[in-house]
Amino acid sequence: MPTFATYKIIFTQASQRHLLAEDGRTNLDCAQEYLEEVLSERLPINKEQKDKTLLPLENYVEMRRERVTLMVVCNEKSHKYREKMEDMELVHHPGCRVIIDNREGVAQMAIERSESFNSNTDKVRDLIQEALCKAFARFELTVEIRAKKREKEFWDMVEEQHTRFKDPIRKVVFDFPNPDMAKPIDASQDTLGKLAMLNAIVASTNAAKGSLNLMSDKEKVIRLEQQKEDFAQLVTLCSHNGYDIAVHFKQYGVYRYGRTVKALDMIKNDVIEEFKTGQMKMGKAVEGVFLLIQLLDDIRVRTENYIDEEPTEKKRKRSRKE
Repeated sequence: MPTFATYKIIFTQASQRHLLAEDGRTNLDCAQEYLEEVLSERLPINKEQKDKTLLPLENYVEMRRERVTLMVVCNEKSHKYREKMEDMELVHHPGCRVIIDNREGVAQMAIERSESFNSNTDKVRDLIQEALCKAFARFELTVEIRAKKREKEFWDMVEEQHTRFKDPIRKVVFDFPNPDMAKPIDASQDTLGKLAMLNAIVASTNAAKGSLNLMSDKEKVIRLEQQKEDFAQLVTLCSHNGYDIAVHFKQYGVYRYGRTVKALDMIKNDVIEEFKTGQMKMGKAVEGVFLLIQLLDDIRVRTENYIDEEPTEKKRKRSRKE
């Protein structure tokens, strides 16, 4: 079942001038109407390649209903292989779905976590955001698309991501400071005893900190369970002393202890197909309303108290010659 990350679309003025639309409203007041116009055409989505050239990416709308747009954004990937004595390259264009809920006052977006973009929904967000900013430049407006996030208990997050979203854990890293450089350590004697060897190695090398790095292979995945006493003690140790824990999921990416987590939801394929075809199913909770619209409303209610991620400035990429 496809998993989607939820984002909030925010429009802001690019200048101090308040440009007016034909009816006297400001362009900022008309931003969502402008978005409807922009989505009626192909978005100018471009991906920067290694040689800094821009590669246009195909994107298209599958269906638009009630100011909800179901679109597909395609990546371009190449697969090199050898056929007999010749080196060959297969170029393909896998796509992922994006749902833009542009109903009045809503302005939210759901991006599918797809292998098309290596399960990185933020990468798709960045591409769409840049394209929308270009399209909205003529209105002197900018567009920010921020992930909706929330605080979540460590074990709840790990369990939900691993079990509900079927996302395997590839690596877990525990960081511990040199005990001679950071005291006191809040832990039971049993836990301190288990850390004695690691601490001795860290201290003997005069290192500032050490790490316990647990990695999986292709055959097995890591099982991080609260019922496992040793794991639970390490997590408790880190939480009581401010040490870092990084859990590397195959699809979600890196989750660090104490950080907010993205809002994720699963949307069944038949819900999407119903929206595309317009053939509503019987026994719906709200008659005459598409299941996808209902689900988007449920997501709005559930994420009402979530926070929008803080915008971050993009770092300048260093050239290979630097």
